[in-house]
Parts: sequence; structure tokens; C-alpha cells
Amino acid sequence: MNYERPELLEKLAGAYVLGTMAARARPRFARLLAESTQAQRAVAQWNNDLAPLAASVPPLQPPAAVWEAISAKTKPGAAKEAAAAAATQRGWWHGLLNGWGRSAIAFGLGAVLAVGVVANNPHMMGMHHMDASLPASYVGILSDDKGEAVLTAGSHRRGETMKIKMLKSLAIPAGKVAKLWALPKDGAPVPITDVPASGNVMIELSAPAEDIFSKVSTLAVSFESDPAAKAPSAPFVLSGHCVKFW
Repeated sequence: MNYERPELLEKLAGAYVLGTMAARARPRFARLLAESTQAQRAVAQWNNDLAPLAASVPPLQPPAAVWEAISAKTKPGAAKEAAAAAATQRGWWHGLLNGWGRSAIAFGLGAVLAVGVVANNPHMMGMHHMDASLPASYVGILSDDKGEAVLTAGSHRRGETMKIKMLKSLAIPAGKVAKLWALPKDGAPVPITDVPASGNVMIELSAPAEDIFSKVSTLAVSFESDPAAKAPSAPFVLSGHCVKFW
């Protein structure tokens, strides 16, 4: 199999980054990743495209039963010991949470979360040279009403082009166009471009990205009958934050 084919490599890199790659295929791709600069670039691009999700998705603590089930599957012999230890720990936590420890624990968890975000996504905090990961850019990830990411849009801070990448197909009604809008904190929506139903596209901006997006908080897409519409006439079907990375 020719793993260097761009279409195949794009799908494999996406599955690798998202964690949906089959268990047998993952070691093979990891070996390819160690040898192929093309594979490394594809994985880096997926990581960069998905990085803003770390800031927009709230952390979720799995129920204790999930960890117990994982432990039972991976370490069957330790299941009873784990159950006994869990019971003891629950008693200790119960006593602690009823006392002064509650506020201290809340503070500690917040600190750990903050350190984790900075450690895993230093470019979000401007703590390393952007050239090592993502150049100074405006980035948006637009989701539908189900919360599923559909589109990413990115432009270098002082660039005059924007890359639009469809993460899933968009069902555009017949006779309409899907128009991307920049929504400033104060002011009228600004039309950016028509969005394709699928695939990737690089578009020319009407001005440097800094001039267009510096005061924009949100990006959104609506279906319009008039391709030259200057203002949205229909509800937004996709929307997401416009994030600055520098």
C-alpha cells in the first residue's frame, strides 16, 4: 500500500490524531511517522487544526465505574484489590470533603487544569515561538447545532489568504450558497467568502487578515439565495469563535 498518497495520508493522519485508527494499524503508522516527513507534516496539520478545541471543550470527569471497568479488563487479577482500595479511598475522601479540604481540593484541581492546558498547548499562551507549531494566526472551528465540528478556517495574522477545510460534508440547499461571515464584537457582519460543500479551499481576502479579523469574535455560516448578499438573511447553520494565536 502506498502510504504516501496525499488522500490516504490525510485520512490516516486524521485517524491517528483523533484516536480512531484501528489498533493493528496504529503501530504501522507510528513506524511510518518516524521515517516520513510527509506523514509528520500531515499529523502536525491535524494537530494545529484541532488545537483550538482544547480551549473550547470543557473538561469532563468520567464516572468511577469507567476506571474500574478499564482496570478489570486490563488487570483482571487486581480487580478485588482495586475495589477494596477504592472503598477505603472513598471513605477518606468523604471525610476530607466534609471538612476544610473541600476548598483546598477545588483550588488544587484548578491549578492542575491550568498547568495542563499550558503544558499541552503552549502556543495558546504565547509561551514559545509560534514558528515551532502554528504561526501567528486567526483560527476558527465552526460547529453545527449538534456541536459537531464541520469547518475550520485559518489565516496568518498579516496574510491575505484564508484556508477553509471542511471536516465533514455540508448539505447546501439547491439554489443557495453557504456564505462565511465575520461577526465583529461591535458592528455589522462582514461577508468573507462562499464555503464549499466539501474539501479544502484557499481564498483571497479583501484585505490583510489583521484588518478584517482583529475585532471579530465569531465566525458563522448561513445559506443565502443571493451570492452577493451583504448581510445575512437566514439563521446561521454553523458558528464558532474566532481565536487569535500569538
